[in-house]
Amino acid sequence: MAAGTSEIVQRDGVALVFGMEWFPLLGAHPQRQAQVLARRRRASHRVMAVGAAASVGLLRMPNKPWSGRKLCSAAAVFASLHQTGTVAAVIPLPGDKLWLVAAHEGAVMTRTDYLHDGREGVQDALHFLREAHPGLVVLDESRACAGLLDSLFNTARERGELVRIRQWGMPFLLAGILLAAGLGLWAGRAWLHGDEPRVEAVAVDPSSAWQDALALVAQRHTVHGVAGLRAVLETLQTIPVYLAGWLLMQADCHPRGDQWHCRARYQRDAAGDNQSLIDVARPEWELSFDPMEGAMAVWSTNMPALSLANVRLRAAHQNDIRLVSALQAMLPAFSELRLNTPEPLPVPAPLDAQQRPIPRPPAMTGYQRRTIHLQAPLRSLSLLLPATTHMSWERVGLRVSVVDEPALRASSLQVSLSGVLYEIDMPNHAFASSAARAAGSERQPASPGNSQP
Repeated sequence: MAAGTSEIVQRDGVALVFGMEWFPLLGAHPQRQAQVLARRRRASHRVMAVGAAASVGLLRMPNKPWSGRKLCSAAAVFASLHQTGTVAAVIPLPGDKLWLVAAHEGAVMTRTDYLHDGREGVQDALHFLREAHPGLVVLDESRACAGLLDSLFNTARERGELVRIRQWGMPFLLAGILLAAGLGLWAGRAWLHGDEPRVEAVAVDPSSAWQDALALVAQRHTVHGVAGLRAVLETLQTIPVYLAGWLLMQADCHPRGDQWHCRARYQRDAAGDNQSLIDVARPEWELSFDPMEGAMAVWSTNMPALSLANVRLRAAHQNDIRLVSALQAMLPAFSELRLNTPEPLPVPAPLDAQQRPIPRPPAMTGYQRRTIHLQAPLRSLSLLLPATTHMSWERVGLRVSVVDEPALRASSLQVSLSGVLYEIDMPNHAFASSAARAAGSERQPASPGNSQP
């Protein structure tokens, strides 16, 4: 949010700002959330990008030389031009800078709207975006000019204007000076009479404090989504079941940092020995032996994921209708599929000026999660994959066994998954109004000749 990380480019009376700090807006009242967040982070300007998702961009810069001038956010303008899907752009700017921006469903994504000094930083960022969003579309103006910068300047005449965060004016400044002088006189009198002056601490806004606490927790939780689960399934599918006299017994993967940490256990038969396995082992494997009859291969593979703060979740009642219905249709292909009742995501309560916990405001929207467990043939996971957008996994396991009669739910390659589904934790009154709107939208007019109660 510092001015040093931003660039302002002017053309034909339009000033575009490249390089702002972006935050997702969760749940209802995005305007109010944006205002509170901007003031708490002492931003001088803010702008919102709103589509199916919403985000707010913040900027801190001195009053001069742009005081009173109209500024527009290049990222917000870009998001307004790409309201569906996930689209990124790379645009060269003066001074040999490369600007990278990405929008998802009309909202600017966090960790984009960045200025890069070279191609390497851009490629790293695009690599991460592609893994998290396999359908990412990239518009790269550094390789082929398509007039995107011209389009941003033209659109900025109508959209993307930054809102100045008003600071205290002169009347408030004078009042503050008089108040400080009064406090000084009062403190002097108290000292003469042997009393210690007491100054009341500044009150903390509960809504703002809880928004910050929720945002901090959201950054610590990871959502694997479709791309993250696909990555681990692909590595399990490529494990050799029989290799140079060694038979695969089981394999499992756990998330560790930004990678899946995997291990596979092999059992030797009469045709194999330790040297034969070493000769054909994959380069990424680290082998250890039982030592006589067993072997363990350990390796890591990339794990695409997003922080919870970057994911637009659904409410529990929406998942009960859409997601659960989809899971119910898959039940014949699964030997076990359990989705438990939701539990609020633990959030440490913020503290007030006296270091006392602040109660959570009743209308505050937060996060919740449901544990999910399933077992199925490996082939059945292709059915589940599209439904895992808001899921994360603690363990993905593969077991190899002999099956006399393969069936829809029985296979020699069985997988088991344990994880969580993340949702919006919606207050009761907000849930009621949302459910009423959904019911109203689904209600159909009465057919001719039919009476309605």
